[in-house]
Amino acid sequence: MSIVLKIAWRNLWRKPRRTLLTVITISLGLALLLIFLGLGDGSHEQMIESAVHMGSGHVLVQQKGYQEQGGINRLLSPEEIRSVETWSQEMKGRFPIRHILRRTFVSGLASSADGATGVQLIGIQPLEEMQASDFDEKLIEGEFLNADDGDWVILGQGVAHKLALEVGEKLVLMAQGVDSVEIQSRLVRVRGILRTGLEEQDQALALMPLGAAQEFLDLGTRVHQIAFLLEDARFSEELARIGQESFPALEVLSWGEALPQLRDFIRIDDGGSYVMNLIFFLLISFTVLNTLLMSVLERGREFALLHCLGLTPGRRFTMVLVEAFFIAFLSALAGFGLGYSAHLYLSRSGLPLDLFYSGDLSAAGVVFDPVMYSHLSPARIFQSMVLVFGLTLILSLVPAWRAAQSADVHLLGRA
Repeated sequence: MSIVLKIAWRNLWRKPRRTLLTVITISLGLALLLIFLGLGDGSHEQMIESAVHMGSGHVLVQQKGYQEQGGINRLLSPEEIRSVETWSQEMKGRFPIRHILRRTFVSGLASSADGATGVQLIGIQPLEEMQASDFDEKLIEGEFLNADDGDWVILGQGVAHKLALEVGEKLVLMAQGVDSVEIQSRLVRVRGILRTGLEEQDQALALMPLGAAQEFLDLGTRVHQIAFLLEDARFSEELARIGQESFPALEVLSWGEALPQLRDFIRIDDGGSYVMNLIFFLLISFTVLNTLLMSVLERGREFALLHCLGLTPGRRFTMVLVEAFFIAFLSALAGFGLGYSAHLYLSRSGLPLDLFYSGDLSAAGVVFDPVMYSHLSPARIFQSMVLVFGLTLILSLVPAWRAAQSADVHLLGRA
């Protein structure tokens, strides 16, 4: 076997230009694959993080049916809240739980001297939300809420524009209280104005401190939702599954179940990326196959000589496979070096999307970050390198079979 390895290695460098061109072709394909996968996974991760930090979460706990039907009366009782938070302390030892947030939601009406408009009023814990969410980073005017701001709210830019309101000015909030047909009203002032970049959200969003919202809606200490934010979104499904087993009477959702449009968008985007990468590698495959086959067809005399020296068809077959293995190995090293170097740069500096468009870009209810960062997991790298090895070796089967037969054909031709 050692003689086959030596001959295979020397054969590669009898025509170094051809070998280097083959290695460069395959390595560039691998490098581009790593770059595309890194940017794709990175953009998806950014979209998930953006969504869960703008009023959602990696895992949500709420009453059954709230996801589909909503309803102000679907509330978590004080006992259920205590049970969920006790359970969450147990889960912190197994999962990277970073924040636990309580929220209330209600549809209402906001009015000023200049008009009225519908709003989605969200009761939040201001200090916790500042640490966990992006609401405070979206402020364009004013300040964020404090826990004791009972008569202050933050409005979406569209709401403030419709009502012709500025920071410090008054408005009236109206909404139906829980377990009541009466409309509750409250005079509040504008603490700040935020712009999320999503037209639908900016046209309806109103934030109020949780305690004030509970008092306004007669909720007591009840809430509509408990949201968990994790260090890594990949743990979302497992934590949600354990939560469903622990609280069968409640609705425990992973981010994908809570945000089905975003989940489906990522799946479709992944599918399109896989198809494009497949087409790209098919084109590279034809180039590699042609190069390997031509290198065998040009060596008829060499294989005839090796046949006369006792190198069996099986060994000639193996020799070409070994040559392909060396090419794949060199290509994988070069492609990994190029691709990972580009990934390191893009993971730190990012790819500015304003090179391709101006303004806010959104999809599936999420605003894209203006800079796209690469995120490349070890599993992605391993899968890509296995693909290069496997594809190169599979492509070499045809030239290897031709090499095993070429000696006999060449000898017969001379006879």
